[in-house]
Amino acid sequence: MARLKINPWIEVWLHPRNTIKAILKYDPKYMVLPLAALVGIANNALGFESMDAIVGGSSFIGSAFVAALLGIIGIYLFGFLFSFTGKWIGGKADALKLRAALAWGSVPVVAGIILFVPLFFGLNTGSVGVIGMSGLIVSALAIWSIVLRIGMIAEVQKFSIWKAILNVILSSIIFLIPLLILAVLAGVSLIT
Repeated sequence: MARLKINPWIEVWLHPRNTIKAILKYDPKYMVLPLAALVGIANNALGFESMDAIVGGSSFIGSAFVAALLGIIGIYLFGFLFSFTGKWIGGKADALKLRAALAWGSVPVVAGIILFVPLFFGLNTGSVGVIGMSGLIVSALAIWSIVLRIGMIAEVQKFSIWKAILNVILSSIIFLIPLLILAVLAGVSLIT
């Protein structure tokens, strides 16, 4: 196995293509599951209160576990979807490489977990300044994460940026179709 010649935690912020090349050369599974779990926690952190009903009680640890599990399931699902729809438009990457790209492209979202603490306390104290600033920074990190993911998808699929964006759109449509069908069916069953 090759040695990892960069620090991916630093390089990913400004050099996503070089970072994913180095990660794939080193080990495409490197830190993918921990990053996916942390992304699940970051994406669901503010929804933990509603997750308490799922885990049966008011357990932060239970909610974090469910959120981490959702993150891992999500990375496998979207790795498959990006590979599947990418092949329609000439993509070269398998799901393993795309999972690495999605996980490492999410480093800014994971960094946003640090902001969860002031945001959490700001919500509990009603401090508008803390909530506003934390929300702004978390939003900026989420947008940067999208940019990194698209760059990494372009690299592993051997796409232009525009084709990588199309890959994201196609995968999102495939993901949303069953959800829309379920929503329509649920709406119909509620009416009758």
